[in-house]
Amino acid sequence: REVNMLRQLLSAAAGAGATVALADAFPDAIPSLGLSKPKDIKLTYFDIAGAGEKVRLALMLGKIPFEDDRVNFQRWGELKPKTPFGQLPVMEVDGETYAQSGAMLQYAGKLAGLVPKDPKACLRVDEAIGLDEDLRGKIRPSVALSMDASVSPRAKKAKIAEMRKTLAEKDIPYYLSHFEKMLENKEYLTGSKPTVADAQFVVTARYLSGGILDGVPTTCLDAFPNVLAFKKRMETHPDLAAYFERTTKKK
Repeated sequence: REVNMLRQLLSAAAGAGATVALADAFPDAIPSLGLSKPKDIKLTYFDIAGAGEKVRLALMLGKIPFEDDRVNFQRWGELKPKTPFGQLPVMEVDGETYAQSGAMLQYAGKLAGLVPKDPKACLRVDEAIGLDEDLRGKIRPSVALSMDASVSPRAKKAKIAEMRKTLAEKDIPYYLSHFEKMLENKEYLTGSKPTVADAQFVVTARYLSGGILDGVPTTCLDAFPNVLAFKKRMETHPDLAAYFERTTKKK
């Protein structure tokens, strides 16, 4: 009924200004009207969570159809020169190719209604994303070192162990404590509905507790009940549960 009402209002309204006003008034209904929706979306990334997972989740939360194109490393060698910046993920929208996972997340979120129209509400969402990026920034150096062929295996192992100890004992608890507070009396990071920030942070939470990082215990979330509850809430969300169950089994 609300969607039909909005269709009538939009058809009767003159100019783009009316559409913007209605989008602000009905942020959750606007995506279902098909405004500026693409015909085809193809997301190309490796068969891992990584930088592409947040985009996948945002599209799924919005029930946006897309082709989940997963490449192996052999195919990546052939594909790399054809990408805009020599990196994945890339997204094709109606035949045009785009790069940068953060931009894709915002685009997917706007299609899915996961980006608030109100600038102040959006500020909170971007704040949460920024905090997650800070946490990821603490993780990246040890991951990069693990792939550095110029360092001897023995020296690498010792240095990574030292870096992961700092991560597990200092950095991860510090950032998770802020997410814990963010989630006080809320189902999601900024309120009662998921946003692009939740699509991003749940990937980090699963990564940290997934036994992927040597030296970071799978119990690292246990001291943060709000974060644990959030992770479970996202993993059992009706739009995500089947996907998480399927991809977890693959591992």
